[in-house]
Amino acid sequence: MNVLEKAKLIQELNQLIEGLEQRSLSFFEIARSKARIKDIFALCDEPIFKKQVLQFKSHTQPEKAATDFAVQTLFQLSFRGVFQQDKALEQALYQYPDYGWAILYDPQLGWQIWLIPAANRTALISEWDNLENAYHWMLQQQQDYGCLKTDYELKQIDNLIVPKLTNVLTETEITLNTSADELQNMAQNEPSNSTDVSRAGVYSAQEPIATDASAQQNQQPIWTQKKSSIVTEPELPIVASPPAETDAENTALQSSITKDVPETLQLNQYIAHIRALPGEEASLQQLYRLEIPSLPELAPYLDILVHAADLENWQHHPVYLAEQINQHGGFVRYVALLGAENQTQAIRLMQLLNAPYQHAMAAIRQMSWIDLADRLSSLESLFDAYTHKAIRIWNDENYIPFIPAQLIQTQKIIQFDESPANIRTPLLLLKERQKIRIIHGQKRLALSPTESAYPYFLLERHHGISWQMIQMIIAQFRSPINCRELYKEIQKHISD
Repeated sequence: MNVLEKAKLIQELNQLIEGLEQRSLSFFEIARSKARIKDIFALCDEPIFKKQVLQFKSHTQPEKAATDFAVQTLFQLSFRGVFQQDKALEQALYQYPDYGWAILYDPQLGWQIWLIPAANRTALISEWDNLENAYHWMLQQQQDYGCLKTDYELKQIDNLIVPKLTNVLTETEITLNTSADELQNMAQNEPSNSTDVSRAGVYSAQEPIATDASAQQNQQPIWTQKKSSIVTEPELPIVASPPAETDAENTALQSSITKDVPETLQLNQYIAHIRALPGEEASLQQLYRLEIPSLPELAPYLDILVHAADLENWQHHPVYLAEQINQHGGFVRYVALLGAENQTQAIRLMQLLNAPYQHAMAAIRQMSWIDLADRLSSLESLFDAYTHKAIRIWNDENYIPFIPAQLIQTQKIIQFDESPANIRTPLLLLKERQKIRIIHGQKRLALSPTESAYPYFLLERHHGISWQMIQMIIAQFRSPINCRELYKEIQKHISD
């Protein structure tokens, strides 16, 4: 089959699949279309039609299509399955809370991917879309969070940990067997009147051997169930030889610090669990993460940290609230730091948090805990506190603030051609009657519609700005219009 024939078949496939997706065909036409698609697959090599095969199977065998798709990814070992009920998905996904992803299917809406962004965090959820677009979203999150290890990385960790664990179990068994033999010899040398006592001692010593053997028989399923906890502890498999003196001292210091930190912290009406951050330096600096079980919706938009050096007096220090961005400049979440003694220490500790993920802070603000405590329940209220209650103490050289996506009315009032956008392109917005409407930014929104917040310039109606004025200024520009230039021109018009 030549290239032209294959191209024609691909075109026919696309037409057939489009007809199935529109759901306007009769039962006879649907059956005929599916039969024709199968005939085309039989004529051609599957790799050439891989995308079309996936689209077709998504309609005829959705669960199998998604499972086959997951098997071909780099993250098969952390895949938790395909589901049609979100509760069943949550149960399977949170069974291993350290990492993982799963697929949710709805015949009408399409596909969602649920992804755990960090250990014991609430899953991020993609928009309803086709399977390829949902997976592309997951790869973007993976780039931001680094939350999944590839199958190759997991296998490498297993290859390092299993031999070490086997050696430990073998040494334990030898020790226990030796102890049992010694007790048996002692029993033989004891007088006859102590035979019952000696036998009891022998049986008592032998019981751990039976337990250990049972543990070895059940080792594989236990290993599979606990793999997530092992992956998050990279220190375990690194060396088989005894640690150096300095490593032992650091480990002892880290352990003593951890022991002094309580398991929970009372935050007004909330009880927060204190969790260790990855990396030895975070423990040495006594920097920990706080998780509030009663506010599971908090995790996607706010990361709360505490400096535990003076934990009893944390309320006497300001709260430092920052906008965290990824290496491309996209918004990740807000970060709140409690217990920092001063601004310099707050900036240094936040840099320590960012290092493993290649994140950065766009700006850091300072506020009181009283102003923040009642605004943790939603991203909108947190944005309001950050904007109106906090004082900026530091910002990036090219800083532009971020606004939550759900606050924006995305329908564009004045239509005009916009210049191309990138991840750092801001939206130009107008606030009127408690609504925030878009002036410039359709291309920026289309660039990444799943972001939780976008950089923005905000104009307000009560400053004398009207849509007629904006229309007049836009008419002075040549297409396409740049957001920053339009904003500067409107600001200039107001000041004049």
